[in-house]
Amino acid sequence: MQNNEKWSPAIRQPENSDITTWELPEGATARLGQGQMMDDITPQPIAPSPDGRYIAVGNTIGVWWYDLSTMTPITLWDTGRGWITAISFSPNGKWLATGDGEGIVKVWDVKRGACISRLKRDETKKIAQNMFGVNFVSHLVFSPDSQYLASSANADYIVYVWHTETGDRVAKYHVETNFRWFRGKPRPIAFSADGSLLACTMPDYNLLACADSLDRIRIPENSFNYIAVWNLKSGKHIACLTEPTDSAVSLCFSPCGKFLASSGQKGTVRVWTLDDWKMTQEFHDYGIEPKKVFYSPESVLYAAEVSDDTLTVWDVEREKKSDTYLEAHHGLQGNHLPKECPFVSLTESEFKVWNVGDTQPKTLSYSYIDVPYSLAFSQDGKTLAASSPGNTLMFWDTANLSQPSSRFDKARGNFIFSTSPMGKLYATEYKYDTTGYWMIRVWELANDKTPIAFFFFPEQGNRVGPCSSIFAPVRNLIACGDTEGTLYVWDVEQQEMLHQLKAHTARIPIVAFSPNEKQLVSISFYGGTNSRLWDVESGEAIDAFPNKTPHIAFSPCSTMVACCGEKEILLWDIEHREMLKTIPQPKDSWELLYALAFSPCGRYLVSGTWWDKWMDNMLIRLWDIASGENIVTFRGHSSDIQDLAFSPDGTILASGSYDGTIMLWDMTPYIQS
Repeated sequence: MQNNEKWSPAIRQPENSDITTWELPEGATARLGQGQMMDDITPQPIAPSPDGRYIAVGNTIGVWWYDLSTMTPITLWDTGRGWITAISFSPNGKWLATGDGEGIVKVWDVKRGACISRLKRDETKKIAQNMFGVNFVSHLVFSPDSQYLASSANADYIVYVWHTETGDRVAKYHVETNFRWFRGKPRPIAFSADGSLLACTMPDYNLLACADSLDRIRIPENSFNYIAVWNLKSGKHIACLTEPTDSAVSLCFSPCGKFLASSGQKGTVRVWTLDDWKMTQEFHDYGIEPKKVFYSPESVLYAAEVSDDTLTVWDVEREKKSDTYLEAHHGLQGNHLPKECPFVSLTESEFKVWNVGDTQPKTLSYSYIDVPYSLAFSQDGKTLAASSPGNTLMFWDTANLSQPSSRFDKARGNFIFSTSPMGKLYATEYKYDTTGYWMIRVWELANDKTPIAFFFFPEQGNRVGPCSSIFAPVRNLIACGDTEGTLYVWDVEQQEMLHQLKAHTARIPIVAFSPNEKQLVSISFYGGTNSRLWDVESGEAIDAFPNKTPHIAFSPCSTMVACCGEKEILLWDIEHREMLKTIPQPKDSWELLYALAFSPCGRYLVSGTWWDKWMDNMLIRLWDIASGENIVTFRGHSSDIQDLAFSPDGTILASGSYDGTIMLWDMTPYIQS
């Protein structure tokens, strides 16, 4: 650690302590939720500052800084693109490096809170066929003297080294081919103690013969990789360690400069000597879970692993447990391990940071809402409701958004909201009942004691079950789509099936009633998009309806349907069963529209885009329906817009995103009362 006091972070403090207002994009008034943490695709980007005062946590919307003395967030950085996949402090505390899902690396001056370099991997633009069409940064590591920064990515196998302060590229290793790795794995990097050597895992060369016509290599489940070592000064590849028979997930050089340790995917720890690159030790007796290897300052080798709810730290050479920590029923995330990083246990409202030697973890608050798939305002506009997969329903007081959300604890599942003319708000869910049958349940959100309506899904065998449902409160009907393409309409009052229609050839994830409850739409995405509009009374399909639209919205008076087209928004007249008009879309929204919503007055429409690899931020556009004019465009979410909802008076727009946040936008400058 060098000059720690001199380079202690001078954090740019927000104007207030209300985190819902920090670093908002233009037009937004609040952000609910702090974003999603990473999953098993990439290790959680988390790093303690070298002076031990702060912890930086990257996620889908940027980098959150926490003060460990107060256990509270103190600022938010790097919200321009979001999806931070890697993060690292320089040992001298002067710089913070971030890597994102687009393969871009940024270097930040910690004292000024300013980005001084924006570095891009050349291969990013070539990667188009891996899991998400992106080549995210998987690891960032500074050299011990903080002079250099190295990075690896998940889909290519090139290692970059840059000069930290100037941003100049110092080295680019392993550039023999243009092959890319389909569903690649994060690849650890390590500098030697004196900074002269760089080690990184590399894929098995034998797999190159398996590349397809697009130069993609689908890595077999049991494939292995080797460890490459380069001399930074000469640029030469000086070692190729091929002993691992499983993929190395962790690398570390010893402080004494004599050893390199690795841990494999199946838990085996190996040690090589640097003078002859011979494997001198191999440890198999510490379980089969992947481990994080690290050396103490005295060059004692440790290995940390997470198994279910337990973190265990092994003193490898002494063959004994150094520490054990149990966090029951939380499911510890195994990527966050000491000593390079603390480990973190994430729940819906907090995460816990723990280091070797701590008797209790430090608990830091965290506002987590998962992916808000469905949004709705209460009729008086005082409550905003959101549902996320697997979570309880969440509610916010719109007059006091800084307070944590309330939870609807009696039901869990994938909910869709509906509102009655009397202003009551309902949520419809499907669940597997204890009797062994699927049940569709409707909850009035002011009453969590018992559902107000339900029906048992017809027994169809183990393969068939519901995958969408919606409630029509005026007519007292429940509509449900199943996994085999059948649409059901159930009369709650009469307790009978009104319609059972073979609507599609595959699962129906979207069903929706028109506001007057006379029409019902069903949408299937499988085997090609197939959308159908139904007359609820007769159960007949309205054949003239555009059948290739992936998403729709009904106008408040039920006279019109807005449909997502490939290059335009289609406005369809329900009464006359014909196309009313089209609103051409800018090229940056072609084939990407996902969410639509009419304003309460019916004069305006908002659209939200789906993520694509060339988009910095998702677009939310407000349209004047009569003129087709784009009145305003909002930018702020880092990933797909899942749902849009207006407040009853039209002054607020809520947008829910796959980035794990809900943003509220002020519509008063744009919508006439």
